[in-house]
Amino acid sequence: MIDRLGIAGVGLIGGSLALAARRAGIAREVVGFGRTRANLDVALSRGIVDRAGTEPSVLEGADFVLLATPVGLLAPTAAAVAPWLAPGAIVTDAGSVKAPVVRAAASLPGGIRFVGGHPIAGTEDSGAAAADADLFRGARCVLTPVSSTDADARARVRRLWEAVGMEVVEMSPEEHDAVLALTSHVPHVLAFALAIEAGETAARDGVDALSFAGPSFRSATRVAASSPETWRDVLSANAASLSLALGRLRARIDEIESAARTDPAALERLVARARSVRRSLDAASLAAGRGTSGGSGTGPASVRVEPAGGPLSGEVRVPGDKSIAHRAILFGAIAEGPTVVRGVGGGEDNASTIRVLRSLGVRIDRDGDVVRVDGRGFDGLREPAGTLDCGNSGTTMRLVAGVLSGRPFASRLDGDASLRKRPMRRVMEPLARMGARFESEDGRPPVEVRGGVLRPASFELAVASAQVKTALVLAGLQAEGETVVREPALSRDHTERLLPVFGGRVERRSPTEIAVRGPQRLRGAEVVVPGDPSAAAFWLVAGSIVPGSRVVVRDVCVNPTRTGAIDALRAMGARIALRSRPPVGEEEVADLEVEAARLRSAEISGETMLRAIDEFPVLAVAAALASGETRFRDAGELRVKESDRIAAMAVGLRALGAEVSELPDGLVVRGPTVLGGGVVESHGDHRIAMAFAIAALAARAAVEIRGAEAIAVSDPGFLDTLARLRGARA
Repeated sequence: MIDRLGIAGVGLIGGSLALAARRAGIAREVVGFGRTRANLDVALSRGIVDRAGTEPSVLEGADFVLLATPVGLLAPTAAAVAPWLAPGAIVTDAGSVKAPVVRAAASLPGGIRFVGGHPIAGTEDSGAAAADADLFRGARCVLTPVSSTDADARARVRRLWEAVGMEVVEMSPEEHDAVLALTSHVPHVLAFALAIEAGETAARDGVDALSFAGPSFRSATRVAASSPETWRDVLSANAASLSLALGRLRARIDEIESAARTDPAALERLVARARSVRRSLDAASLAAGRGTSGGSGTGPASVRVEPAGGPLSGEVRVPGDKSIAHRAILFGAIAEGPTVVRGVGGGEDNASTIRVLRSLGVRIDRDGDVVRVDGRGFDGLREPAGTLDCGNSGTTMRLVAGVLSGRPFASRLDGDASLRKRPMRRVMEPLARMGARFESEDGRPPVEVRGGVLRPASFELAVASAQVKTALVLAGLQAEGETVVREPALSRDHTERLLPVFGGRVERRSPTEIAVRGPQRLRGAEVVVPGDPSAAAFWLVAGSIVPGSRVVVRDVCVNPTRTGAIDALRAMGARIALRSRPPVGEEEVADLEVEAARLRSAEISGETMLRAIDEFPVLAVAAALASGETRFRDAGELRVKESDRIAAMAVGLRALGAEVSELPDGLVVRGPTVLGGGVVESHGDHRIAMAFAIAALAARAAVEIRGAEAIAVSDPGFLDTLARLRGARA
């Protein structure tokens, strides 16, 4: 906890950190210091800071300060504020040039502890009006400690940036400046030069080049709209590294120019190499939730997906099933002893569960798809220092609420803008019957949880929900006596299958009724997570709708509660074969082989719809390409997912030319449709974004998907896999 966080320079970066720190609950007071009263007044009116002033004395007593001024003012600002800070205060910065700043800060007086830092995030906008609490989520921050850097200060600065959602890495100041010269400073130089040249073409040649500017020019010059003062200081401060990087780039430009004059084959190879690098960048960016180049820089990112142009062919391995991974990691955290979970996907949802559990004092180490959890039992959980950030994961929030209901402390659960729209009352109300106390506005996040001694109860759920069922089981494990959960229909049973692996006892009295008697102590275990059937469904539809295709999806979980999409597609005429593989624990596993087929209409409702609820978006795409009228019913739950998925698919499919009608609990899709190209919105929903990427394969023209960064929530490698299945046609 920071008692008084000082922000010197309350602009885009400084203001965004203040907002993110407030949301995370890690600063008791935030004070702003800046040069212009007007900007500080904006910061005050938006609640970014509690107090603000244009004199450094306003930061008196601050124990933690971020310097977020232009690079040329960082050292003078540090010297100006240092005399006013609390003894031993920590000062860090956000400058994109490090070596000169770190050298200057080494002589700060009064025991001030400086740690060089650079959060690599931002837009071309500036000022407190542009501040955004989500600016840092999923981005990378570089710390540049030197031999004299205080170890405690270094650790606390790391925790600050991690608390607002950043991945933190460390390197020397000189190494940082060399890397950033190439990846940040050179692109700005190129944008400045290109914009200037285009602007002066009219005077020199009598042609208004800007009137011919297309998307590539706009994308290449976007950052030319950046602050002149900021970039004057950045480029001057890093002139030596910039010169080296520009020298290498000039040689590369000469190589391309020479190939264009004399060697078309070499030119093609160079362009192919560039395309490969760019695709790798897009995949890495989506994995971190940062989006791709199609975005404006101030809003969600976009991707453009071209029609298939030929059959899809190949093998696919989808990420580990996130429903199973959520539970395995969480059970490991409340068990006693070590747990190893293999096959965890790289999506943001499972990362949210890991982040929340770490904030509760659980040691969790991750190496690729292997997660190791040092479980200390329920009693090993500790009261969090700040807000528990669940990101976009409703599963994380609902399941963790069940755990926290029995813990003797208060916690605050929150998430991103999408999660804040999702209802939590369905889990809060039954847990409150067991003795927990909740506070929220209109039953939506943020949610305050005050745990305590729980009493067992018997529940008749109005809607079948594996998340609510699991939350009640997690609470029941802590209560003295028997907790019973009855559902109106069968829901996913991963909890019932996985809990015994950790030594837990759960009684299945019928397919829709379970009982757990507490209190119970779990023990650590080893778990292998099979492939996610929801992720596999996208490739089953892709293989079905692109003529001549054959795709194999390896090692997929085929738990009967999860095969609704397969059953629905088979009812529509899809050619899908299941080849059994060795089971993973109590979970059935199979390879799925799909071949292109002519699809027909079907009625998808009842228990089939319930088992295919997450796959609805891509099934709606299949319906648009099937002959006849396909009706989706009994899917009212889709109105309150990451988006209103019924409305989102209706709007998007209509934009591509499909005939669609909404029902209160579903959709009517009339096909077959010859889909046109166009622009669709993801509405911040990963499954909507991926569904329209699959739709684009069967369209007549490219489809642009806005908000494509949402794909990283469940399958960061999705676009890479799509490109590989298309081969040279990607």
